[in-house]
Formats: sequence, C-alpha cells, structure tokens
Amino acid sequence: MIGTCRAIDGHGHQYGWSAPTGRRARLGTIALLVVITGPIASGKSTVARLLAAEFRRAGRCVATVDIDDTVEMIGGFGTITDERFRQVQRVHGKLVASWLCQGIDVIAHGPFYEPREIDALLEALPHGTNPNWLVLDTTYELALDRVQADPNRDLSKDPAILRLAYDRAEALRPGLPPNRWTYDTSEVTGEQIAADVAGSLME
Repeated sequence: MIGTCRAIDGHGHQYGWSAPTGRRARLGTIALLVVITGPIASGKSTVARLLAAEFRRAGRCVATVDIDDTVEMIGGFGTITDERFRQVQRVHGKLVASWLCQGIDVIAHGPFYEPREIDALLEALPHGTNPNWLVLDTTYELALDRVQADPNRDLSKDPAILRLAYDRAEALRPGLPPNRWTYDTSEVTGEQIAADVAGSLME
C-alpha cells in the first residue's frame, strides 16, 4: 500500500515550522528523495553526509536516514535476527516517509538490494514520491582496507563476511530499480559525487 501524508497546513506555528524563503522557495517545496545503496564500505554514509551539506548550502532542509542507525536503536547488528531486521526495514521506510510528509528532503542510505529491502522502503513512501537512486560501488580489496581501518566496524572486518556481502551485492545488482547515478568510489571522490548529484537535482 502506498503511504499517505496527513494534512498539517495551518499548524506549522505550533511546532516552529515556517514557510520556505529565499533560494529554498525558488527551488520549490516538493521534497526530494535520494536513495543511496551499495555494498559495505562503498562510501554510502560519507556521500550522504556530503550530499546533505550540498543541499543545505542550496537552502534546502534535508534529513539523512541511515538504516544502520535504525538498527542501533535496538542494540546493533550483533544479535539481530532476520525477522527483527525486517521490522527495522519497515520502521526505516516509515521514518523516511514521515520526513517527506513534512516537506523535508531525505537522503536514505543502506543496503537496498533484495526485493523485500526495496519494498520496505518504497511501499511506505507518500503517493507521487519519485526516488532518485544513487548506486555506489568499490573494489572488495579497497573495502577491506576501509573496514580494517575503521574502529567502528565489527562483523564486516572479517574478510569472509565482507566477501559474502560483496558477492551478494553483485548477484542482486540486476534487480535494483532504475538508477539515476552510478559511481565507483575507488575512482571518484565523495565530494565530486555529491557535487554532481546536487547539481543535477537543482539545475
């Protein structure tokens, strides 16, 4: 079922909301959705952060919604079951939809590869939302270097687990929705990706 937005017109003063002004108004008030996917350590969080900065420099209000943060709300990946992760995916999709319903742009990032992962996001979206898909990739070898150097990584530091994740991403890639942009972060910097994507959305 496609999600819907509750009407909030006329109640913005109760929550400190205000009508867009300046460049934000000129760009329009329709909320944008960018969905960033890619395998572990392909740069999703980095690109999301940099892209959000580009949006804000353009005068837009944007929320970055990471599925990993939703997992952390219930204790992290260490003991999560498949059923619990499906619940996380549904909650994440509803959080994305909730921001969009407030007229806030959203950059959603996570491993959206399997049909159920994609559906959990898309089925929650308000009617008429047009997701802009950004697919990132990198080499397994570079990803391994990145996770080994990251003190916040846990299970993905295991080369065998990381290899399985990359094989899975490669096998499921043909089933992704049509994507607007594809970048290899072993060849292009996050700053360049963010600038390119923001430029194409706001031109």
